[in-house]
Amino acid sequence: MEVIKFSFDKEYKLPKLVIALGQFDGIHLAHLKIINKIINEAKKSNNKSAIITFYPHPDFVLGKRKEEGYLTPLEDKIEFFRNLQLDYLIILNFTKEMGNMEPKDFEEKVLAKFKIEKIIIGFDYHYGKFGKGNVNTLKKLYKVSVIKKVLFENEKMGSTQVRKYLLEGNTLKVKEILGRYYNIFGVVQPGSKIGTALGYKTANIFINNSYYDLMHGVYAVFVEVDNKKYFGVGNVGYNPTVNTQDKPRIEVHILNFDESLYGKTISIDFVYHIRPEIKFSSKLELQSQIKEDIIIAKRILDKEA
Repeated sequence: MEVIKFSFDKEYKLPKLVIALGQFDGIHLAHLKIINKIINEAKKSNNKSAIITFYPHPDFVLGKRKEEGYLTPLEDKIEFFRNLQLDYLIILNFTKEMGNMEPKDFEEKVLAKFKIEKIIIGFDYHYGKFGKGNVNTLKKLYKVSVIKKVLFENEKMGSTQVRKYLLEGNTLKVKEILGRYYNIFGVVQPGSKIGTALGYKTANIFINNSYYDLMHGVYAVFVEVDNKKYFGVGNVGYNPTVNTQDKPRIEVHILNFDESLYGKTISIDFVYHIRPEIKFSSKLELQSQIKEDIIIAKRILDKEA
């Protein structure tokens, strides 16, 4: 997959493209309907598949939502699309000026730079100032295929639902919408070794601000290290009992694992929220609860593995 950072001043000599337009934060099952369709149609028609997306999120730039992080940060998104065997990912640097572009300007200054064989979009896709560009305006210029509304629990499936359920700790609902576990990548940082002193060695990851927040507390998790999957128990939060942190972090105890992970990037799948983060009255009480958390996590993960 070729990643292209779009420039208005550059001419692009790409082959004919079947493209999708959108932000695709979360890359949930409704998004995947669009993405898989452009990839399959491009192969059938002997063209190439492409996604045109925006960074930063237009909602943040235009003040529609506070800048609260992404379900799928840009680097994760790039890797996800690469694994789907997308041919091109075209990234537009979204600015207030771009948000004020008339639909016609977007069509002439962006879309016209590419040989577009077909556009595939969701039923409610809008572009340009005040969202005046839509399915109908695109159909005047291109072949357009529209993906119908996908419902989840009688509502339009979307990233808003994912964010809601993450804040509630409802990882089961999140998985139903995404078609996979909610996942975070992080680099293991040196910690205070409190976990080791308690008898439970942990890998510490300070949460990247580019990720959307999720409910704090203890989770049953799958941890991927060097392409191998392990069972784990993860705590998201501030460690209120011992060595309280100023910023939230993830501490993961990987079951049956004793290797050094400092500096390594690991992948964490959030399978189930076991309990909220609690301040215990003593280290002994904390140790006892961790032991119980591990038993619960192993029982859950055995079923999911």
